[in-house]
Amino acid sequence: MIKKYPILLISTFMIFSLLISQERGFKVVARTSGGEIINLYKECYALVIGISDYLSGWPDLPNAAGDADKTGDLFSSLGFKVNKVTNPTRAELIQALDSFVFGPGQEEDNCLVIFFAGHGHTERLAYGNDMGYIVPKDAPSPNQDKAGFMQKAIDMRTVEAYARRIQAKHALFLFDSCFSGAIFDMVRAINENIKYKTARPVRQFITAGAEDEAVPDRSIFNGQLMEALQGEADRNEDGYVTGTELGEFLQEKVVNYSYGSQHPQYGKIRDPNLDKGDFVFMLESKPKARPDIGYGYLIISSHPPAEIEIDGKLYREVPPSFEIKLLEGKHTIGFIASKLKIKKTIEIELSKDERKRIHERLE
Repeated sequence: MIKKYPILLISTFMIFSLLISQERGFKVVARTSGGEIINLYKECYALVIGISDYLSGWPDLPNAAGDADKTGDLFSSLGFKVNKVTNPTRAELIQALDSFVFGPGQEEDNCLVIFFAGHGHTERLAYGNDMGYIVPKDAPSPNQDKAGFMQKAIDMRTVEAYARRIQAKHALFLFDSCFSGAIFDMVRAINENIKYKTARPVRQFITAGAEDEAVPDRSIFNGQLMEALQGEADRNEDGYVTGTELGEFLQEKVVNYSYGSQHPQYGKIRDPNLDKGDFVFMLESKPKARPDIGYGYLIISSHPPAEIEIDGKLYREVPPSFEIKLLEGKHTIGFIASKLKIKKTIEIELSKDERKRIHERLE
């Protein structure tokens, strides 16, 4: 009996060491509501592409590259290793995608984000189907050179092929562009816990609008993406934002702030092996439970529509109705009508669970 103890101790130590080494391999971990620690990802990577300067028939997008740069900085603050690519040609864009997909994209326990800000386009093909494209710097306008466009633009089937070649468990594609979303199915949130969401593989896609819509250079989509990942999309306040939560948030907010002219599309790839999980962003700091503090809802409108400033934070010009969740207590609301050279400021007090409406006439 005594001789068996060393073998038992060695075996136990080896198993314990293996478990510890596996745990240490994961740099992003989470905790469930029940306190269980789970592994999210070993590493998080983001490829951020912004194209402002076009060469052949497309209007320039002065803000696209700057928006992409700010988005990359936000991903860095969330722990992502970020590669920024500015104004790439087709060859440079393909090279960046290859390096990303066949580099960090081949590690199973990584997560990947690919963000693109630039022109998108949809073409009706000869056999009747619509095909979406992202447009690199050197792709000509299809109105001037259709064959050249088809040669240089990157179609969604190519993007789908990249998505399938990724071995990382979770990949999220964000397009601040509008085009046909034929490669993915619309989804709605399923109330699964964080452990389930991170365990299953997924390829998710979010676009700034539908195929027949135009994205303004001053991007509403990008502004709301930044808000979402700074915590606004974490509606259940668990410290995480999933890909599905992000899609729902962007669809709701962008439709509202664009006066219904933009309808973001979101969904998962049409593949039963790649549509069960959900991408998980771990926010910079998990909000602490504050049972002593409540929230209310403020519904703001003005005539004419104006930019809104709430407690010093400026929002874009809002449509006839703008709803926001705020802590109970006093708030300062500013209305800015630049064309009329009018700025008006009021103070309101919001109670817990209250829905307060305010309307201002700016004359």
